[in-house]
Amino acid sequence: MFIKLLIVNVLTLIRVIGTIVLVPIYHTYGGYSVSILALICYLTDSIDGILARKFKASTFFGAIFDGAADKLFTLMNFIVLYLITPYAIIPIIIELLIVLVQIMKYHYNYNVQSNMVGKFKTWVLAISVILTFLVSDISKVSFLSETVKTNINGLLPDLYFWLLVPAIIMETLTLLSYIEEIIKGNNKKEVKVEVENKNNNQSTWKNFKNIWLDPEYYSKHKDDANIRKITKVSKK
Repeated sequence: MFIKLLIVNVLTLIRVIGTIVLVPIYHTYGGYSVSILALICYLTDSIDGILARKFKASTFFGAIFDGAADKLFTLMNFIVLYLITPYAIIPIIIELLIVLVQIMKYHYNYNVQSNMVGKFKTWVLAISVILTFLVSDISKVSFLSETVKTNINGLLPDLYFWLLVPAIIMETLTLLSYIEEIIKGNNKKEVKVEVENKNNNQSTWKNFKNIWLDPEYYSKHKDDANIRKITKVSKK
């Protein structure tokens, strides 16, 4: 099981590394290379989810790590895109608002998992980001004719906006769906967590392992609103 958990989380780690190298790669090699990097990193998001389900290796740690990696990578992509087009400020603001609402859900002990709208949003964002980077460096796309490249360049900068519109729409819908969850007060089922209360390192590690790294525990409680609670009790 350790190897399976390691494989799944290493794939997530690739997106963290991608976040770190995104700016240097853009400044050194341009938008075409960054579009390839973005494609690889977004694919890891699907692959690690598929493997986690196949291996039955989903954990609370993996879920939080995966979500944080997604947010960091997406925000960094839009920040780099802002260097290309000012329209990118719109998805940046909405994405930050989504993070703020998720923090509120965590604080009030709501379930912080992405809903179906949020999951679909990720792929719409991926397509928008990759295409925008590609268009920004269209001269390097070898499979397109010079005529097509010239026509695409002629549509800039307005084309940047239209490529980002689907992402902006899906981000807005995701934000509204999360706000609706808070207003309706759903997804707030709490659970009782049994822990060892001995104040020593061995007990703390056992609590952490049983709660954050146990696939069975995650499978049983993934739909509960208990992230904040298990964060506290796992430190006992």
